[in-house]
Amino acid sequence: GNVIDPLFIINGITLEGLHSTVTNGNLDEKEVPRALKLQKETFPNGIPECGSDALRFGLLSYTQSGRSVNLDIDRIVAYRQFCNKLWNAVRYVLYHALGTEYKPGLTVIDVSRAESYPLECRWILSRLDVAVEECTRGFSEGSYDFALTTNSAYRFWLYELCDVFLELTKFSIHAGGDRKQLVQDVLLYVVEVALRLLHPMMPFLTEELWHRLPNYNTFEVESIMLAPYPAVAGWKNDTVEEKMRIMMDTVHNVRSTKASYSLTNKHKPDVWITAQTSEVKQLLMDHSYMVISLGVVGNVSVISPEEVEANVPKGCGFSVVNKEVGVNMMLLGFIDVQKEVAKLDKQLVGLQKQIEGLKKKMSIPNYDMKVPADVRTANSEKLDTLTAQEKQIIEGLEKMRSIL
Repeated sequence: GNVIDPLFIINGITLEGLHSTVTNGNLDEKEVPRALKLQKETFPNGIPECGSDALRFGLLSYTQSGRSVNLDIDRIVAYRQFCNKLWNAVRYVLYHALGTEYKPGLTVIDVSRAESYPLECRWILSRLDVAVEECTRGFSEGSYDFALTTNSAYRFWLYELCDVFLELTKFSIHAGGDRKQLVQDVLLYVVEVALRLLHPMMPFLTEELWHRLPNYNTFEVESIMLAPYPAVAGWKNDTVEEKMRIMMDTVHNVRSTKASYSLTNKHKPDVWITAQTSEVKQLLMDHSYMVISLGVVGNVSVISPEEVEANVPKGCGFSVVNKEVGVNMMLLGFIDVQKEVAKLDKQLVGLQKQIEGLKKKMSIPNYDMKVPADVRTANSEKLDTLTAQEKQIIEGLEKMRSIL
């Protein structure tokens, strides 16, 4: 019928095995052909082995949809792959980021010392606090929002710890010195807390990985199931997260620009980042290694708009990150310049249409009286942003046309 034995998902089963459950069951003979056909359509290759942790995590993520679960096997398979990602991430931490010479516990991870930590360390600790708060809220009596806990833990592990922080640790670890030890200690601290955070949702995998941590012998309990569940530690910092947002927006722009020109990680073009304010310029200068590491580019220079003409060479393409940041990337030798000019022309036309439409909307009679103050403020801010982007694209077009 329409019910799947959980063991089929945990251990996996072939299509023939599924068929045998129908032919050897108590289903009406008239319904057997239809059931076999449905199984073949739904599971043409059977059900792959997913393990109990992936199934548990998947079922918890379904709780927001009601009591009946229309189980998507592909989703459970994705969570099995998530388990593999966790395993590989912790292996990387143990055998590469930390290594055999690492001595745990030399740094006391204390929120009172946060200002001395690198930006990426303060950011990941802030995001960890957010994940802890959300998971605790999801598990709390009266809520039991297990979908919130799974989404929060999944997001933290996959998109924040693995995709960003682990990659950024490579720079500090390669640099050596006191910074290396600090980053290693923060990394181990975050991984240990994150394993306890995930444990109720993936008990077997987290237990195994927790026992492999180099500071396991210092824990007061022998099993992760006896360890206290993480609590909010006061790391959340909106200023740090805003700074990191600017850095990550810049990284994403660099990566998307490379992707739009089919540039792979083998191609490492030089980049000149323009910053409209001195504060943003200093932030980008201090953390340009993030753009180099995550964007996979060559040299990164940070300049003000006044320095563009003297510093940015011919052959660069331009893209807008936001109203404060723009990216000039050396494209000469990598791309067709004519196509780049056409692309920027198209972007400019679309942007100018938005500006024209917004100005028309703001010029209606009695605009100040008819339109609420918050809407007027939002429109003004949007117009400023669009105008700044228009200026940046025009400057980028001028530079690209100078190559032709």
